[in-house]
Amino acid sequence: MAHATDVVVDFNETKNSTANTQLLSSGPNGAVTTVNIGGRNAVQTGGTADNEFLYVALPKGSFKGAAGVWAVVEYYDQGGVDSPDTFQLHYDSAGTDSTASEAAVQKHNTKAWLTHVYSLPGVDFEEMGPGGADLWIDDSADGAEVIDKITITDQDPTLTHFPHVDPAHPIKVDGVISAGEWDGAYSVTLNKVGQDAYGGANWTGPDDYSGTYYYKWDESSLYIRGDVTDSTPRYNDATGDLAWKGDGVQIYLGLDWSDPTHSAYVDGTDFNIYVGLGDTPMWGLESGSAHTVVDWGAIPVDNLGIHNTTTPVGYQFELAIPWQKLLAAENNTTTKITAGQKIGWFMFGNASKTLPGSTQEVAMAPFSRTHPSSTPSSWSTTVLEPVPAANPAPTAGP
Repeated sequence: MAHATDVVVDFNETKNSTANTQLLSSGPNGAVTTVNIGGRNAVQTGGTADNEFLYVALPKGSFKGAAGVWAVVEYYDQGGVDSPDTFQLHYDSAGTDSTASEAAVQKHNTKAWLTHVYSLPGVDFEEMGPGGADLWIDDSADGAEVIDKITITDQDPTLTHFPHVDPAHPIKVDGVISAGEWDGAYSVTLNKVGQDAYGGANWTGPDDYSGTYYYKWDESSLYIRGDVTDSTPRYNDATGDLAWKGDGVQIYLGLDWSDPTHSAYVDGTDFNIYVGLGDTPMWGLESGSAHTVVDWGAIPVDNLGIHNTTTPVGYQFELAIPWQKLLAAENNTTTKITAGQKIGWFMFGNASKTLPGSTQEVAMAPFSRTHPSSTPSSWSTTVLEPVPAANPAPTAGP
């Protein structure tokens, strides 16, 4: 993989900042103060309408012609208890004030250092923002923001790798975890309030809902395993075109990732797959620039194996999403799935506490990136890894 270009402004370890990267005091309503909190030195915005911005200028010509640019903001999560406390990132796009494509970040008062990743489509850093800034943080005038580091990079910081299924241990989709099936799989655990798109409004902790999800692929399908803890397991009575309204998963896939910063669905290759895991598992699809929704009906037994668990209370499943089922839905006969390919990927683990009439009351995601349902640029860049090398035969002894 090509070496990433990174530009850093580090307020905790200033020696790590990239040369000619500057915190600007010349921008309007942009005075900041220096603080030490949570074991780090940082800068703090004013939190009011007359002092709500943090302005940064980057080295001239940074990321000119880059295929994709991302910003990583490390912030202290305090505030947002009694009323919303949010921030947003803006950047210079050829002299135009562009707002990052994700929604404003909502804080949850965890009193921890957290990270949010923004995709920045259309960047053209020419120091044409307020006060000569290339990017700036807006604290929304609803409370101060404490920032310790901002990194701008031309490689997706959430880059993910899906291993290929080992031919020696094929995955049998039966809900039974056999030896070797899921060894080496990419996995992600969803068990923190900051992962919930609803800000934990309906979530009381990992025993209420949490899950570890595993991913592998081969040329026929994407395979997903879920080990889910859920105090109200498998509450989902929605149809396939509404299967996101209850327990299950949403899987976002972009099969043409030549432009990882595209902000609208591409016809034929961008998909939002709804998987409802109620008593009658259902699935459906949203795809294309028109966001066409299709009800796929009940999930065939060849594509899903699932059973309830008691220790912990919840459920476990194995799911296969055939690539061709996606492509056929868009009459796409040209896209091929190959080893080494980069795709876009994101997910939600969904949960409902209501039955009948299930709804999406918890929606947990692996990365702090928002608006995935409408904005593919918030999906993660994911590499489909090649078939694992076979173990060499043992060398004969003397």
